Amino acid sequence: MKNLYLLTLLLVGFTSYGQNQIFVSSTGNNNSGDGSISNPYQTIKHAAKQALPGDTVYVRGGTYRNPDFGDNDIWTGGPVANLSKINGAAGNYITFIPYQGEQVIIEFDGIYGFLIQNSSYLKICNFIFDGVADNITQQEAEDAWGLYKDADGVIHDLEAEMGINITDPSILGTSVNQPSSSNATIKKPIEYNGRALVANKSHHIEFIGNTIRNVPSAAIRAQQSDYIIIAKNKVYNNTFWTTQGVGAITVSEATVRPTGDTYSGTKISITQNEVYQNENRLISWNPSKTFVHFKIDEGTGIFLTRNKESYAHGEMLIANNLSYRNGASGIVCHHTNDATIEHNTVFDNGTTNHGNPGGVGINQSNNVKILSNISYSKPNKWALGILAEPVTNLTVDANIVFNNSGSVNVIRSTGSNPLTSGWHETDPLFADENNDDFSLVGTSPAIDGASSQSGQSIDFFGDSRDPDPDIGAIEYLSKSSIPLSTDHKTASFSFSPNPVKDILEINGITYHPKDITIVNTLGQVFDNYTVIDQNTIDLSKLSTGMYIIKIKTFAHKVYKE
Repeated sequence: MKNLYLLTLLLVGFTSYGQNQIFVSSTGNNNSGDGSISNPYQTIKHAAKQALPGDTVYVRGGTYRNPDFGDNDIWTGGPVANLSKINGAAGNYITFIPYQGEQVIIEFDGIYGFLIQNSSYLKICNFIFDGVADNITQQEAEDAWGLYKDADGVIHDLEAEMGINITDPSILGTSVNQPSSSNATIKKPIEYNGRALVANKSHHIEFIGNTIRNVPSAAIRAQQSDYIIIAKNKVYNNTFWTTQGVGAITVSEATVRPTGDTYSGTKISITQNEVYQNENRLISWNPSKTFVHFKIDEGTGIFLTRNKESYAHGEMLIANNLSYRNGASGIVCHHTNDATIEHNTVFDNGTTNHGNPGGVGINQSNNVKILSNISYSKPNKWALGILAEPVTNLTVDANIVFNNSGSVNVIRSTGSNPLTSGWHETDPLFADENNDDFSLVGTSPAIDGASSQSGQSIDFFGDSRDPDPDIGAIEYLSKSSIPLSTDHKTASFSFSPNPVKDILEINGITYHPKDITIVNTLGQVFDNYTVIDQNTIDLSKLSTGMYIIKIKTFAHKVYKE
């Protein structure tokens, strides 16, 4: 009887977590729906409240918007999904993902796409977050630059109160005092400051395989959070119109969670993301400051900021990312301790900032490692540098830096802590940087040159690095020559174009439609494609992302735009 009782307890323990599938559709109903595929809920928020640890929330194809989308009120707008106090459990995450690769667009003109707060053990995968930045003109953004509401709801215009014109080039580099009314609790127009994917005061949150575009402010932000994974996301054309001063992917004020956690290894990681064309196009202003400095100095691609005072223990990792043509630096570690920045490729950043940063920068931080990165900056920007002291216990090894013999030094040092070693100044020899192909040619000095201190066994594409790994995000020939598994090998057949939008042409192999298998980087199998003939496949129904197309015993990777 005692053994039967213990067995019952064990069974209860194993079955206490849900393994349910909960469905959401834009045509569903929160009141009469039951969350089944035939009778789905209407909103992601409502489905989330029904979810138990281990459940998967499948979102059917379509466009999901904040309730007041398109009301032409620049001051209001809630999130598309407010995931507050939604908790999975260790080993039993609640996963939010489109159903069978259907295209799900989170379109918003409110304050957030998804806001995750006071939550834990959640995965957000493979959504498209689409803001309204592409519908805002430079003139409209400049006209709204100084607008704010005070605590009484009265609308002010900071530009008029300061007696300046923000388009006047003569004020660049100067500082002007703010009126006292703007230093109080204020609200800025939401339409120009919306953020896509935010984790606040949460832990064990994963953002994987999402596309974030056209967002007026930050694309992905983790604030006062811990155990965060940001991986395999495509982040572009964001941060244009905010006056907050932000980066595209940002970790800020990291806080040890759950309370009492003592693990000191890597807990926050930003890996295998493609981050490009994210710019701050307006001068930022902060109501907590007494002045405005008229200089664009933000718009970084990947940004660790203001973490060292709040993060008692735990390490951060930035690895295997592509960060290119962003407004300020490609990667910045600002007021952040215990971080490793390795095997990233950073190219042609500093597109809108008024200073010289344009590569990998570090500022007032301790115990940071910068290893095996390629940082190729504009001729008038530095590729690797210390922004401000103190910087202590800094390790720099086996990086390649280049700015084509530019008008500024490729390295930016400080007098008290100069950078004197840890890099080679040489052209990394990309395959075609003008068309954003940052793979290496066979004569690249980056091949087999990585630091022995680097710890990355895979590259940007998820392919294995060889025993003598290369510098940068992409291992040489990884896109076409490295076997994807023990069962699949690459062949002489080819796909074009790659990336592909709709129709993919296949040359060099004879096959039957049943020989084709298409999976994404999470291993999910998709059948929403059409074989037109022996040489063409229609992929228009696949959502944006990286796919592995297997034909017989061979496989290639294809990026679907």
